[in-house]
Amino acid sequence: MEHLFDKKNKNRVLKAVNSEMSYQKLTAPELHQFVQHWNYDDGIEPFKWIIKQKYLDKGTALCLYWMLQPDYFCQFKTEDEIKENLNHESYKLVKEIEEKYCSGYYQDENFSFDPKNEFLDENSNTKCIPQEMLVKSGGNIFERLDIEFAFLRKPNEKEFKAINTKISDAIKIIQISNPDFIFDQTDHAIQAIIESIEYWKKKDLGKIKIQNLSYLWMDCVHKKLSWDWVIWDWETGNNIGITNATKELTCLADTIINHTIDGFQQSSIIAALYKDLEGANNFYDLKRDPYSGIGLLFSTDHLKFRE
Repeated sequence: MEHLFDKKNKNRVLKAVNSEMSYQKLTAPELHQFVQHWNYDDGIEPFKWIIKQKYLDKGTALCLYWMLQPDYFCQFKTEDEIKENLNHESYKLVKEIEEKYCSGYYQDENFSFDPKNEFLDENSNTKCIPQEMLVKSGGNIFERLDIEFAFLRKPNEKEFKAINTKISDAIKIIQISNPDFIFDQTDHAIQAIIESIEYWKKKDLGKIKIQNLSYLWMDCVHKKLSWDWVIWDWETGNNIGITNATKELTCLADTIINHTIDGFQQSSIIAALYKDLEGANNFYDLKRDPYSGIGLLFSTDHLKFRE
């Protein structure tokens, strides 16, 4: 099955996961990969539509079912208890998949999925799970594929020049509201970035390129923590960022300022992430992990680094 899933299919899944195209346009094989790549911290809204589609493969429905951790609900005696302890929407989705799957709603059986491979062991509590949902579906194995055609590399001379220009521009942006600002201490600069964000919130930016403040933030991490400037090189473009010594953690330029200037995150997260990255080689080293699910910090240990 994998050889039939080409770069175009992978790019479509990636765009759907990143909300750059509608998941409603995905084919059945693409939906199977979408289910395996979706960040479930972002909610379950896509699946309310997906599970109602007759062309959804049985293996995909079964895979989604177990991604939603249905065995978690087995600890509760009544639905009222479930409502009191967690998001009731997940439970309703699980029950709807059960009903459709067991009633034969899904006819196609091209993609095999076996719950025992990833989700079940001798300690699993499955007393509330229908027997049919515990059994491997028919079809061919279609495991999670790498859908990111990307690698990390060092910036070239032209890119370094662009980075320095954007840092200089960021300093000028801060000096509009803080004329005495000089970029001589990274900790001081981090606070100045936060104050500038608060100043510009709800103001008409005009020609101000407020996102350039992210380059100053990254330069602070670069200088303070010795993170390297890096290019996350995609098949369809590239992003400038910084990465730690192991190349396992990466922050990109188009994240932290975008997420704070629009109020999606408190501007204090600018200082929190800066502080928490000290000594971190991977996600397990972080004191807390609120950063990956909101797109501020990316795991890049799966990407190759090219000199």
